[in-house]
Amino acid sequence: MKRNNTIKIFALAAFLALLIHPAFLFAQDNGISDEEEGTPVPFELDAIVVTANKVKEPVSDISTHVTVISSDDIKASTAKNIIELLDQEAGVNVRSTFGNDKQAVVDLRGMGDTAGSNVIVMVDDLMLNAPDQSGPSLASVPIEQIERIEIVRGAGSVVYGNGAVGGVINIITKEAGKTPSAQFYSSYGSYNTFDNRVSLDGNLKDIYLNLNAGIYDSDGYRDNGFFEKKDIGAKSSYAINDRFSFKASGFYYEDEYGLPGPVGKEDSNSRSKRVKTNRPDDFGETSEARGRFEVEMDFEKWGTLSLKRGYLFRDNRYVIGYNPRISKNDQKNKIDEDTRQFDLNYVKNYTFGGHSQIFQLGIDHFKTEYFREENPDGPRKNSETESYGIFINNRWSITNNLMLNAGSRYNYYQGDFRTDEKKVFGDGKIWVNGDTSNSEWDNSAYSIGFTYAMSSKTSSFGSYATSFRIPNVDEFAESEEGLHPQKGYHGEIGGRHQLGNFMSMTIALFDIRIHDEIYYSDINRNYDEETIRQGIEMDCTLYPTEDIRLRGSYTFTKAEFDKTNATIPLVPEHMASIGMHWQLVNQLSLSLSGTYTGSRFDGNDMDNDRYEKLDDAFIFDGKLTYEYKNLMIFAGINNMFNELYSTSAYSEQYYPMPERTIYGGIRWTYF
Repeated sequence: MKRNNTIKIFALAAFLALLIHPAFLFAQDNGISDEEEGTPVPFELDAIVVTANKVKEPVSDISTHVTVISSDDIKASTAKNIIELLDQEAGVNVRSTFGNDKQAVVDLRGMGDTAGSNVIVMVDDLMLNAPDQSGPSLASVPIEQIERIEIVRGAGSVVYGNGAVGGVINIITKEAGKTPSAQFYSSYGSYNTFDNRVSLDGNLKDIYLNLNAGIYDSDGYRDNGFFEKKDIGAKSSYAINDRFSFKASGFYYEDEYGLPGPVGKEDSNSRSKRVKTNRPDDFGETSEARGRFEVEMDFEKWGTLSLKRGYLFRDNRYVIGYNPRISKNDQKNKIDEDTRQFDLNYVKNYTFGGHSQIFQLGIDHFKTEYFREENPDGPRKNSETESYGIFINNRWSITNNLMLNAGSRYNYYQGDFRTDEKKVFGDGKIWVNGDTSNSEWDNSAYSIGFTYAMSSKTSSFGSYATSFRIPNVDEFAESEEGLHPQKGYHGEIGGRHQLGNFMSMTIALFDIRIHDEIYYSDINRNYDEETIRQGIEMDCTLYPTEDIRLRGSYTFTKAEFDKTNATIPLVPEHMASIGMHWQLVNQLSLSLSGTYTGSRFDGNDMDNDRYEKLDDAFIFDGKLTYEYKNLMIFAGINNMFNELYSTSAYSEQYYPMPERTIYGGIRWTYF
């Protein structure tokens, strides 16, 4: 297997070299210049508007490494869900427990095992991250409904507050349609996997609506690895006039899934044994509802104001370690979450010194009630957390080429926590309330940055920022005395370059130092030593012809403890990806993608000397698409080389990923 990986890595390196080299050949041999007219421009940095700072601005004005994945990119990709899509991007490491998007974790810039609490995932400005250690619920976001995804790497605590350490992933779903349309999607694949989805767009006078629903059902590639989910959502918008508008959305999701658990090291490398489980009866079920309301007001010369109110309700029931002598209901663990969010965002555009400037003021409030009961004998954990934040962000155009930005945040947090125990009274057991503990913290963050345009096609950027993360409810529930928030210091410098109409490239170097980082060993605590993450991210997109799009990325991350120089577990040093979309003829296209993830240390190997490292892996996917009028037919293969690999392991207990899978389906659109 090592020899095969060597061949694949060599092929990856050769492809990356070819990815860059043809751009110079076209530029030199064909005499193409940046100013040539009449040639369509496949990408233009200034034309890509993102909301990384909750303000619409072009990528070229942002002082950190940002990637925008458009709906066209999603359509042309080989990905069937969000985690497969994100795994192809620079600096992104995805870990999955059971080979699907349920309980998957997205890691930015080497956060490791706590990435679920150190990387924020937003959906339409509503935070998906759970208040415990489970991370965001990515399975509840249908990829068919995504308009674009913005990956903002590095500290985002000024704008987003607690937990924006490795970065922020902002998912924007499709707006309510202004013209009537309908779309039907259906696919079938390996492991008896069905995926069906329907969406409708239309309007009732001045109210625009989008309705969508989906059903997914799979037996899974492992025994007791089944996964079933269904959802329904609605999104609407209404504009009173050019200055006042309303938006509202609602979404309901529920699932059922098996929990096959891990396998040993030897079994993970056996095709017959890696699919087995010694937990045939463990399972879980989740229901989740979220809603969002927004009012946007344009006061013209006085600026714009948006008010957003969000709700997220989660109900999770699961059984781990099933006991046939006890009824399932009596041994179901329970988690209930009720989160309410409020955001106020004021933006004022003004002119000073002949240049445009932006002033931004934001206020946010989060409140979560969290309940967790472990059955049959407890404990039961109750918590109520609340935070208030206010931030100011400014962007100044100093010259036509130089732009500066600076921001700061103040954040107040308070939490009440109580652990109850079941105790024996007479012939039975009853819950006895524990003592309530309280935690309060004042946290702050700041950021400064610049962008400098050396030409219309080349620019540099840099930033220095701080971040903070407050312990989540799981960490509080089982922690040593004195557990407190962590503080991060982030430096970044990079550049963007567009070569004619053929190539776009971004390179970024980063340095992250975290004091008192929160981690878990036998109990939750703060590290005594500083953690350091340094690296480089490169991504490139190339159009050698009008019909071919190539892309590639490479990431090097050195994540280690300052004093011992031990590597932080579950963080690969090398990651790379390649991709191609080729329009073979007018109706037929081919998409290919390959993702390489280097070896990494076991999740419980803090000193790097206890367990074997996880093997590196090269996963190659392909998809063929045929389009005729309103009909699209597609077929694909994932893990084409049938690689045996795992993305997570703890004490040499591995969570194996799927082998080769095949799928096909149709998408029909009616206008």
